[in-house]
Amino acid sequence: LKQRVEKAQKRYEKALEELKALAGKYVLEEKDWLQVRYDRKEESHQEKLLEEQDRKLGIQGTLIHEEEIRCALRKQEKEAKLSRIRERCGKDAPAPRETIKTIRFEDAIRKLEYEKDESSKEEKRILKKLQGYEGNLAALAEYEDFARGEAAEWEMDLAAMDGKELTKLKGILVRDYNGYTEARREARTALERMLNRTEAFAEEFYQKPLEAMLQLTEDAEQVLRQLETTVASYDSLMEKLQVDISMVEKEKAKIVELVGDYLKEVDDNLNKIDRNSTITVRERPVKMLRMDLPDWMENENLYRLRLQDYIDDVTARGIALLEENRNLQEFLGARMTTKGLYDGVVGIGNVQIRLYKIEAQREYPITWADVAKNSGGEGFLSAFVILSALLYYMRKDDSDIFADRNEGKVLLMDNPFAQTNASHLLKPLMDMAKKANTQLICLSGLGGESIYNCFDNIYVLTLISANLRNDMQYLKAERMRGSEEETVLASRIEVMEQQEFVF
Repeated sequence: LKQRVEKAQKRYEKALEELKALAGKYVLEEKDWLQVRYDRKEESHQEKLLEEQDRKLGIQGTLIHEEEIRCALRKQEKEAKLSRIRERCGKDAPAPRETIKTIRFEDAIRKLEYEKDESSKEEKRILKKLQGYEGNLAALAEYEDFARGEAAEWEMDLAAMDGKELTKLKGILVRDYNGYTEARREARTALERMLNRTEAFAEEFYQKPLEAMLQLTEDAEQVLRQLETTVASYDSLMEKLQVDISMVEKEKAKIVELVGDYLKEVDDNLNKIDRNSTITVRERPVKMLRMDLPDWMENENLYRLRLQDYIDDVTARGIALLEENRNLQEFLGARMTTKGLYDGVVGIGNVQIRLYKIEAQREYPITWADVAKNSGGEGFLSAFVILSALLYYMRKDDSDIFADRNEGKVLLMDNPFAQTNASHLLKPLMDMAKKANTQLICLSGLGGESIYNCFDNIYVLTLISANLRNDMQYLKAERMRGSEEETVLASRIEVMEQQEFVF
């Protein structure tokens, strides 16, 4: 009891530390969790809600940052426009009206006449250029139907060129255009060839975007936009898959933890089966059943690794079955069993089971493999020892630490003395029944003092033919041994064959 109290105290302290750690993690005061019952599922649910809130806060932070960037851009545009005003006018505000000087119209008229003469000269020069432009346009008439895009930015000043220079530039541009057209045709052919021979992307999921790009090979810009959109969608899908994988890994770790706790509980229960199996044989105590299991605490890390490998193997084979469109439920039902898990993690072969073999002159321990070599009576005794230990284990209540709940049990056995009629086997059998607080009701056609001395009450059951109906018989019970008078209620039982029973 002291050891149990110490273990319970350690578990309590450990649980209290974990509780304080959780309270510190979630910034909770004692009054916030004092009357709240811990629920792991609720904790996982709240953590998911917190993660969702953090994700939303991250999105809002991103939107705020984008708005701040747009505000900064608007401020820069405002400053740029004000700067241009200052460069052109030299001032930030219009000049006062009183500072504007009165215009002298005679000088203004002479200035305008001079400008008119200069404009006439400029007109003649421009008309001459227009003639050159018209000639070049006539030579470029075959390109007249081309769609016009954005205005081109020239490195040289076209307005300063004369007719010869423009004609030379036109020839260079046509030559370059033809070269670019041929290069574009070759690039398009290479692109189509590359999109058509992508064996690695033969699946329909990847093939549809490639087919869409094949239809857009006439326009390289649209191909690039389609490629960017496809890559962006794949990147988004990869991010979602990463989140899903993270969730799967968390669920997998939780499953491994739960299965590990379950196997630890199985191991603890296996250690309890042989607790009440000690009886007195030839005036010395003998533990009829002994189960030696590997120490769980010493091998806990090894068991965790084996369990992880076991779950990984089940997962891999389950995925393979799903890909083959086969039944997964049947496979999991066969692999995810208590026996399979315990054998794969701990190893059933590592559990040493020893029973005592009772002979006429001696008794000695034997292994579980040697039990099958026993005689019929010795084998029945071994089976009864295991049955008694299991009955005691099933009825025991571990929550009641102040009482041994060895509750009463009743076993009805049909002819158990066919091979187990020797006194050196009957006495341990009866002692095990008494140790497990089990009442035995045995039907047998055998007799003898070795059998009779094992029971307090013995009855002889006989069949009596009915007088009124020839095809009916009645069962009659007659006390053969027993100190106390007991009333046996009359019952009508139909028996197919006449036989005498002693119990």
